[in-house]
Amino acid sequence: MTDVIVTSKDDARIWMEDQEVCREYYKTDKITFGMSELQPGAVGAIDPGHAEAHEVFFCVQGEVLCYVSQDNKYYHLKEGDAMLVPQGKDHKLFNIGDVKAILTWSCAPHQ
Repeated sequence: MTDVIVTSKDDARIWMEDQEVCREYYKTDKITFGMSELQPGAVGAIDPGHAEAHEVFFCVQGEVLCYVSQDNKYYHLKEGDAMLVPQGKDHKLFNIGDVKAILTWSCAPHQ
């Protein structure tokens, strides 16, 4: 890839994981980047984790808990917080705030 690519929200690949709206903007052999939205009280599906990639979450707006079953622990993220999920760890998002939660996520080297 040698060209700069701009992708609008409307052009991103979109799907649902339970009550979580997911958008994938880019997926290359080096990185995957996307965004998730959860309405207040919404819960996402469990993501089984990524065998060959670390994943970073960045909380753009709102407040979520991210449950990781291997740790048997909930991690609290609020606006401006980031979380690094090691390869192979599952995770599930819960919007515990009173506004829509918006998180970006990226996996490297790929998903």
